[in-house]
Amino acid sequence: MAEKKTQENPLPEGSAECPEQLKDAAPRPVKVVAPNPVSSPRFIPSFTKTPPNELYRKLLPAVLFVLTFVTVMTVLLIYMDTVALGAQQFRLNMSRDYELARISAESPTFVEYVRQRQEHLASRPRRPSSPPPTTTPRVEVLDGILGKIDNGTLVEFLSSGGRDPTALALEARGWRGLAVRAAPRDFLSLRAERALHACLSPGPHPREVSYAELDTDGSVFRSRVLCLPLLTVLLAAEATRADYTALDGPAAPGALEALPFERLRLRVLDVRSSDRDVLRRSAEVLRANNYSLAASFDDGLLFRLDGDV
Repeated sequence: MAEKKTQENPLPEGSAECPEQLKDAAPRPVKVVAPNPVSSPRFIPSFTKTPPNELYRKLLPAVLFVLTFVTVMTVLLIYMDTVALGAQQFRLNMSRDYELARISAESPTFVEYVRQRQEHLASRPRRPSSPPPTTTPRVEVLDGILGKIDNGTLVEFLSSGGRDPTALALEARGWRGLAVRAAPRDFLSLRAERALHACLSPGPHPREVSYAELDTDGSVFRSRVLCLPLLTVLLAAEATRADYTALDGPAAPGALEALPFERLRLRVLDVRSSDRDVLRRSAEVLRANNYSLAASFDDGLLFRLDGDV
């Protein structure tokens, strides 16, 4: 019986140990390895578990930086656009001519403004030690027309150049008047008791124009000059009964045409120009207003008022 039970419950194959040894053997511990968690970078805050107040505190510097940057860039762009538009408008103003049609040549306010300009912008008086000027052919014609007077009134409204020799010769005899120049540098170099920086307007209204002046090195100097009607200058200088008035330039015919000759007494008018068409149109205007040709020169024509006593 014992043999049969032994044969019915055999031990596992390959096991040489006895059941007592199996009971005494301690079980081996099982080593459990936990997976390594993926660590996130320290500089990235965890917003999911951050309270709202703490979240706002962390986001506030970034929001303020963005707002400041946007504001500064917007102001800078607006400033650059404004400067660019201003420069463009300046260049446009320097190249355009504007006629001040709302201002009349006889406006008392405008006449007073011109009178103050000739007083405040008057050039330095001529040096008394300078040699006396010589008599010019125009002075001889004037003496033949007016007589050799020593207290006459003159207006020399020229675009450029220094003092006119005829005007200097007359001033040496006691004549008084006004010297007007359009060229800025020629105006600053004038030596006259009364001087005005302006150009001649070809109509009854003042104008503001861009004046180009050639420099000594060949470059062009541009400036803004106020062109005045001849009537405004005569009223401001109190020379509506001037004995001698000299004009030049292409604006002379239009300036003469805008004059109310019936209210003036300009005894001798001297129109100077190298353009024969300018002289022809000026002669037509003056002949239509009771003037006749008194003398002809290489650079202009001299007219006298008929019936002048």
